[in-house]
Amino acid sequence: MDKTEQKRAWLGVFTAVLPFWLLDLTLRAMAGSAGYYALYAAAPNLFSLGFGALFAALCLALPRRAGRIAYGVCYALWAVYAVVQYGVWRIFDRFLFLSDFLFAGEGLGFLGYVRQLLDLRFALFVLLLIVWGAFGVWRLPAGRALPRRRVCGGLTLFFALTQLAAPRCYAPVPETLDWDAWQSSGYEYRKFASSSYDMALTGPYQFVARDAFLSLAPDADEEAALAEIEAFLAERPARQDNEMTGLLRGKNLIMVQLESIDDFVLNEENTPTMARLMREGVNFTNFYTPQYANGYTFNTEFAAQTGLYPYANGNVAYSLSRSAFPDTLAHLLREAGYAANSFHKSEAKFYNRGAMHRAFGYESYHSALDYAANETEAGTDRFLADCDELYEKMIESQPFFDFIITYSGHLGYDERDALTTYALERYPEYLDPARPYEISGLFAKARLTDELFERLLERLTEDGLLENTVFFVYDDHYAYGLTDRAVLETYSAQAGGALLERTPCFFWYPGCTPTTVSKTLQTIDILPTLANLYGLPEPRTPGRDAFDPAYPGWAVFPDGTWLTDKAYVKNGAVEWNHGMAEEEIAQMNAYARRLAHVGDAILDTDYYRGR
Repeated sequence: MDKTEQKRAWLGVFTAVLPFWLLDLTLRAMAGSAGYYALYAAAPNLFSLGFGALFAALCLALPRRAGRIAYGVCYALWAVYAVVQYGVWRIFDRFLFLSDFLFAGEGLGFLGYVRQLLDLRFALFVLLLIVWGAFGVWRLPAGRALPRRRVCGGLTLFFALTQLAAPRCYAPVPETLDWDAWQSSGYEYRKFASSSYDMALTGPYQFVARDAFLSLAPDADEEAALAEIEAFLAERPARQDNEMTGLLRGKNLIMVQLESIDDFVLNEENTPTMARLMREGVNFTNFYTPQYANGYTFNTEFAAQTGLYPYANGNVAYSLSRSAFPDTLAHLLREAGYAANSFHKSEAKFYNRGAMHRAFGYESYHSALDYAANETEAGTDRFLADCDELYEKMIESQPFFDFIITYSGHLGYDERDALTTYALERYPEYLDPARPYEISGLFAKARLTDELFERLLERLTEDGLLENTVFFVYDDHYAYGLTDRAVLETYSAQAGGALLERTPCFFWYPGCTPTTVSKTLQTIDILPTLANLYGLPEPRTPGRDAFDPAYPGWAVFPDGTWLTDKAYVKNGAVEWNHGMAEEEIAQMNAYARRLAHVGDAILDTDYYRGR
């Protein structure tokens, strides 16, 4: 073989590595990772070049035909992974950790919605990945053209060296983990809690490898974790009794978690019954639903029930069904003599609710699918009140606590969604050609949810139960199911929320004094607030009672971003400040980071068992 052929063969080795790096760079660039960590930074590029070298070495060790097939298969698998992650990012602004793929079965039901993402931008992303892969397969050199053992050994050595070198390119981990620890890329790499940040730090290959390693690695010292939890909870001021303490003691409670009824959706036009209850009740006008886990509905469900946010880099629906949660509202009310049951459209295996709701303290989880004639009927929220069997289970024992998770507002909102079609046929007045079709679909589906409240009020009145019943209502997340982000942001801004995550939250009962609570609140405050209203023991969780005068109010997000009535700090940078002192900002930054860390420790150690 002459020198020209040798040069061509060695160039082929390089070009066999290159497509895997280009796949990574394309994913990070098109998913906005530069906002977290520079695209040209050494660490993610070293990781991806190293993994590309490893994959190339494995393929070059085979005869050329088999090597090309192996190369194509390997690249195709990673390309599919990248396409899935890019699609998830387009919807949720985050990526999936390995544990999140346990929800893949649930996600298959929303493929029709995902098709709406297939725009020019998505097509360009897929096309680039195909081009990189085809180029690599075409340029893969024949094994006979190279000293195979030496080349494969060198590529493998290069992979090992990048694994050693890349982590050393991150900023050092601070000796003391103060409020600004998040700014250290080394700290985030060690913690690996924010999927968007982590993908920017590592690229897809190391993202998977690191996630897998941490999932299998032994837990940190449990005694140290328990001490940290105890210290955090001890620092939290004890709840102060106030004018709302015990106000609802002995009353029946219907707690409703709304599906996608955003702050701009719940109004007199779209949801007249809910709007009346909110207007006549106690309205928390600055309530936020931070999303820690990728299962947005169950994220909020878990936080409202336990007073804890779930793992940011894992799921709890399948991993914590045997954990102890003695301070949930269901447990506390059952100890006070209540019956507690939960109701939703989906079957018990969806988000593992059958097991998780037992862990939350509910006697039974009831699925509308077990009683409805078809999916559409089960997905229409008023069916939960129309079905005599389900309604009887709600009221058969008194006092009762019913937890209802609505469904009608669920994505999608286009012509291909059967429930959207049904909603617009039932309420054709919502089909307004002057606005996007999805908005019309969202509003019409919200009206289906409103029918549930209308019907429950009717039946409870007929049975003489309404006078002693409270409705506590909150939303699971903002309407992320709208595929046009600009439309979502426009409607949300018009509603007046500081962030997209502002959602409705209120409670109502007959004779309630209309009240507006403007304090900034978050999902984990629901449990302690209801515990105070019902005169129950204070839950041992990071959440706080909304009516506690010692609680100024705040909302904390998984990346350390936080919001109060006075300031908004995003990733450590002050976005706006209306009178908060620098020392207060520093203290709040520290608290925001500790909240997620201690919450994870509580879940890791099954802290409440035996306590």
